Amino acid sequence: MADTVFEAHLPELKAALSELVQTQPWTYAIALLLVSKLVNSQAAAISAMVPVGLAIGVPPGYIVAFAAASYGYYILPTYPSDLAAIQFDRSGTTRIGKYVINHSFIIPGLIGVGTSCLIGYLLASASGLI
Repeated sequence: MADTVFEAHLPELKAALSELVQTQPWTYAIALLLVSKLVNSQAAAISAMVPVGLAIGVPPGYIVAFAAASYGYYILPTYPSDLAAIQFDRSGTTRIGKYVINHSFIIPGLIGVGTSCLIGYLLASASGLI
């Protein structure tokens, strides 16, 4: 399903991303993160965004370095394991706040994905891929 949606909107997606990603390649990670949340699948986000990234000129080193950004499930608490964790927690520390995006998983998720992308970037740089 994700492939059908992305194939239908591929020209618009390339046009919107190409200039920004060519001047600031780190924004590819943000695009990958958002697409991951929209399709709710790491594999679908990677399979949709890697060809787009290569087509608009993102160096392969950046694509490999930022692969961890394909984990965007935590942005909105809609994944079944997140909802189950909220229901099972009797202490009240795992919760959804007043706003949908201020929940218990957002900060750990951002830290995990951000750290993984930073380490991926450093490893790719040290290996000469970037």
